[in-house]
Amino acid sequence: MNLFRSEECVRAWGPYDPAAREGTMPLAAYVRWFDTPRHRERLAPDYLLRLQDFTAEVGSIRRAIRDGLRAAGYWDG
Repeated sequence: MNLFRSEECVRAWGPYDPAAREGTMPLAAYVRWFDTPRHRERLAPDYLLRLQDFTAEVGSIRRAIRDGLRAAGYWDG
């Protein structure tokens, strides 16, 4: 994962491939994704036992992030 200041910086980056635009995501979306219990609780001793409990929440968060990114012009493909 490479972090850039803006989408313009991403496009100006030498190895940038326009076909990979769908993989470009704002940092705030990554923060929201990795702030879910599924990621925060990984070091808990009973993580594997409770992993299934996190599945529904992760799905709804993933859909919210996806819809927000599409509304902002990301992942139009």
